Amino acid sequence: MLLRLLLVANVGWLALVAGQNEIPTVPCYGPDCLVTEPTTEMTTLPTTESTTTPRPAGIRRTVVVIFKATTIGQDMFIQGGVNKETVRPSCTSDVNAETSDCSISINATSLGTGPHWAKYDAWREGDTKLDWFGVQPGQGIYETYVAYGTPLAWTTNAPGENGYQQLNTWGPNNWMVDLQMNCDETENGWFDVKAYLTLSGSGYESDIQQSTCTGTGADVPPPYTSNKNHVARCGYINRFYFGTGDCEINAFQ
Repeated sequence: MLLRLLLVANVGWLALVAGQNEIPTVPCYGPDCLVTEPTTEMTTLPTTESTTTPRPAGIRRTVVVIFKATTIGQDMFIQGGVNKETVRPSCTSDVNAETSDCSISINATSLGTGPHWAKYDAWREGDTKLDWFGVQPGQGIYETYVAYGTPLAWTTNAPGENGYQQLNTWGPNNWMVDLQMNCDETENGWFDVKAYLTLSGSGYESDIQQSTCTGTGADVPPPYTSNKNHVARCGYINRFYFGTGDCEINAFQ
């Protein structure tokens, strides 16, 4: 009985010292203890996917196709780059494709072998920029004919015919250029294109208002609206119609 009283008195004294109304406890771990070692559970927070579509970076294969029924002797070119009316108006005073902030570095690659591709192959030599200035200094010449920009070649989807190109899934009269393009120099992955047709009035196609494009690469819209030109996506196959706003953008298979 005395021992029990001493224990109670000692506990009360400890409580007063601790400034508590309850008996202080010290964690005790082991088989002889009533207190068990606390466990820490790892909580995994749910992850969310970004809804922002990343723009293509670096050098990417990019194809531009323009549909236009033409006559023998006509050739088609494109001029373009970053939109200089609404996106980078400072480019309107530029005079040099090599230094313009609206020019995009390119390398036009082969579409086929044989005489049908001779003009395209000649004009693509030395064409290092998609730009708004037409022929570049040092750009290739076909016989005595100079380029009016980046060249396109007439293609068809019919195997065995002159101009057959496997990327053409539509039919004849689809003018094509196959580029290695620096997407970092575009406007968030997009660029403008305007066609130039030889032996046809002023040469330039009329200003257009582009419609909403179809195709597997049209899942996101351009980040700006052009009041004059086709708007193409770097790293994709872009098909337009000469002088109209219809368009199709597809990813490479």
